[in-house]
Amino acid sequence: MFVVIVDIVTRKEFADDFREAVLRQGNNSVTREEGCLGFEILQDPENPANFTLYETYTDAATFYEVHRSTPHFKDYALSTAPWVESKSMRVLSKIWPSD
Repeated sequence: MFVVIVDIVTRKEFADDFREAVLRQGNNSVTREEGCLGFEILQDPENPANFTLYETYTDAATFYEVHRSTPHFKDYALSTAPWVESKSMRVLSKIWPSD
């Protein structure tokens, strides 16, 4: 299983807008993408401008070639870019428990 963890810090004034957009993005990913196994969205209760996404896919190709080329991802990335102060991504492989 291919795992992506994305840490995002938004501009404080756009935290609510980003939250709405990322919830829509997560729902679109799990309902429209066959290889998207999960899309969890976390928000820091003490600093609501900080988000973490925990995304799981069948493999790297599904993430890079399918997920990132969907119209809903492109729309999300374009519309939220002005709201984001920083973003970092970690790529991992799930090793236990095996599915």
